[in-house]
Amino acid sequence: QNINMLFIVVFLFGWATSSPLALHRQVRQALSSPNLLLVRAREGSARAEPRQDTAQLDLPAGEALDLFYRYGFFSLSVRVVPRDDAGKWIVREPTSKIFKADSIRHVTLTQTNRFQDQFQIYFCDDLEDLMKHYFHDFKADGVEEPFRMYTGSWRTPTTMKYFGLSESVIKSDVGYVLVKLVKPRLTMKIEGRLQLNDEADSAIRNIRVGDRDSVQDFIQNHGSHYINSISIGDAVYQVLAMDRPAYLRAKNDVLVNKRVTNFDTIYEDYLAPWIVKENGRVLSASGDKTVANFLDSKAVKMTQFARYPSLFEVRKQPGLLDELEFLTQDTTAVIGLDFRSLGNLLPSIEQQEYYKEIVNTELSLWQANI
Repeated sequence: QNINMLFIVVFLFGWATSSPLALHRQVRQALSSPNLLLVRAREGSARAEPRQDTAQLDLPAGEALDLFYRYGFFSLSVRVVPRDDAGKWIVREPTSKIFKADSIRHVTLTQTNRFQDQFQIYFCDDLEDLMKHYFHDFKADGVEEPFRMYTGSWRTPTTMKYFGLSESVIKSDVGYVLVKLVKPRLTMKIEGRLQLNDEADSAIRNIRVGDRDSVQDFIQNHGSHYINSISIGDAVYQVLAMDRPAYLRAKNDVLVNKRVTNFDTIYEDYLAPWIVKENGRVLSASGDKTVANFLDSKAVKMTQFARYPSLFEVRKQPGLLDELEFLTQDTTAVIGLDFRSLGNLLPSIEQQEYYKEIVNTELSLWQANI
C-alpha cells in the first residue's frame, strides 16, 4: 500500500509578537487527500507582497525536446537541485520552437513569490521514495516515475550532496522524512489549438503505423515531447534520516493509525534533532551561495551541548523567515515541470496509439535500466 506520506504543517507568519499560540494545535486531515494532514501553528496578519520582476525570464514553455537525449541527466540541464555552477540559467536543455506562432498562447500565472504558509512533510520508505517525493510536481507523458529522468545518473556522492546526508546514512537501512518549504514565483503554461510549423507538420505526417523507424526519425529531428508548463521559484528543504524501527513507529502513529495528531507532540516524540539518526543539511533548490551560508549559520537548533541543522527553526523564529524572504527574492529554481507528448498531435487515433506504444515502451526500458 502506498500510504505516503504527506502531511502539511500550516504556520502563518508575520503575526503580532504579542499574539498567543494556541495551546492545542491539532493536526487535522484535509478533505482533499486521505494522506494530507494540517496543523494550525500560528496566527497573524497577511504579509506585504514582495517585489515581482518577471520581464527578464526566458522560459521554454511550448518548446519541444527529446526526452531520450538526457534521460536520467535532467538535473544537469534543469535547475532543480543546488548545483555549484555559477550563473542565472534556469533551463539549458536544447529545445526548439515547433508550433506556429498564431496557434499557441503563453499564459503567465504570477504567484506570491513568498514562502508558503505550510511545510510539506513526506515520509519516505527508502531512497527511491525520497527522490520520488522531492520531484512530486514533475510529470511527463508516458513516464511512470518522472523522478528517474533527473536522478537516474546519480551515484552516492551526488545523492549525498543534493540531500545533505552522509554516505553511512545513504547506505544504511533507514527511512527518510523530507521537510520542504516552497516559494512559488510564477507558472508559465501554454494554451491554444496547437499546430505544428510546416517543417514539423510535414515530418509528423510521415509517421506510419508499423514503421518504427518513422517514429524514431521524427523524435531525433523534432523531439518526443513539449513543455506544457513550467513553474519557478525556490524551495528550502531538509532530509531527516531515521533508524527503521523509529521511522516505522513514527509513520504508523502519525499517518497510518493517526494516533498522534498534535504537531508539538509529533516533533518532540518523533522528529526532534536529538531523536533522528541524522539531521541533513538545510538546502535551497536554487543553490544560491548567500542563501546556503545563511541556512548553514541560522537554520540551527541550539542546545546546551549540541548544534543541529533544523528547518523547523524558521517556524520558531519568525525573524529567520523575514531574512530568508529577502535573500531569496531573486533566486530561481524550477519547482514544477510538465512534459506532454507530441504524439497527441498526430492526425489519426491509430497513429497516436502507435506513437504512444513505441515511445512509452522505450521510456519504460530506459526507466528500468538507467
